[in-house]
Amino acid sequence: MQVLFGVELYAVNDEILIINKDSSLPLTESEYVVFDTETTGFNAGSGDQMIEIGAVKIKNGEITDKFDELIDPGRPLRQEIISITNITDNMLKGKPTEEEVTKKFKEWIGNLPMVAQNARFDISFMESAYQKYNLGSFDNVVIDTMEISKAQNPDVSKHNLTALVKRYNVPWDENAHHRADYDAEGTALVFHKMISSLGSTYKTISDLKNMVDPELAY
Repeated sequence: MQVLFGVELYAVNDEILIINKDSSLPLTESEYVVFDTETTGFNAGSGDQMIEIGAVKIKNGEITDKFDELIDPGRPLRQEIISITNITDNMLKGKPTEEEVTKKFKEWIGNLPMVAQNARFDISFMESAYQKYNLGSFDNVVIDTMEISKAQNPDVSKHNLTALVKRYNVPWDENAHHRADYDAEGTALVFHKMISSLGSTYKTISDLKNMVDPELAY
């Protein structure tokens, strides 16, 4: 790259992050797994792992099943993680391993489409676990509610779960936030209201990509 003094260059990410892969499944009629993870840290690639997987299945706005498992990481948690999640070492002692819970979760979700808030984070830990325990590829389609919110409300600055439950009038106890099962249920109810508010042109999951115009990414 040749430096031209006095010239400013900007790199714009025009990747569509609402979904991680295409899917022709119907958007409003499908059953979804909405999931969340709590972890020992923030980087799956540097040795952090999951300490809780929480999820619900939702169809037509009704929660049909729930999954929640704590995981013993085999090492003490950092105080920062304990403060965020309110999960302690004593709560995890003697619980199943990450491998055991991931295998159980993989069977529970099958090939259903999935939803998460800030999905890239949870996908990274799920992909890492699949790789560590030789479970094949994590191939489920995953929809990100945070990215839908950014597309629907580009002039709003906050798109975290606390902001979304208020925006969509979902009952919420902030003191229970950052526990995987509770966050998954809140995200599920937000997601149902999100897709219910979309027009009839959004028929399949892949149609969600049309919410973002790559030419307008900047």
